[in-house]
Amino acid sequence: MKVTLGQNLQTTCVLDGKTPLHTAFNTPRTDVNPGEMLTGALGACMLTMVGFMAAKNGDTADGTAVDITPHFDDKHSRITGFDVVFTFPAHFTDEQKQKYARLAEKCPVHNSLRADMTYHMTVK
Repeated sequence: MKVTLGQNLQTTCVLDGKTPLHTAFNTPRTDVNPGEMLTGALGACMLTMVGFMAAKNGDTADGTAVDITPHFDDKHSRITGFDVVFTFPAHFTDEQKQKYARLAEKCPVHNSLRADMTYHMTVK
């Protein structure tokens, strides 16, 4: 991924010449900020892990969703944790929901974040 800084602290991220993704820090803005991008990467990675493991176990996890809210320190200088709410398909049992939520925590993005981050997980 190539990232270029533009005016007003906007960045342009391009992967292999594909459609650019823009980030911005200042307001007003229409782009995501870098913290939101990290939050989105965590959610996408967790859902990819759920989908992969479900397929491996013969389950269908299509429609699974995750809502993630980041929490910042007092200086707003780093993310200190996340509230993570999984919503699984209605056909999943409570046991399946818990199993796949735990497996999601093994995704590469989650494993790359600081060990002292807190995660408050809710499963629906």
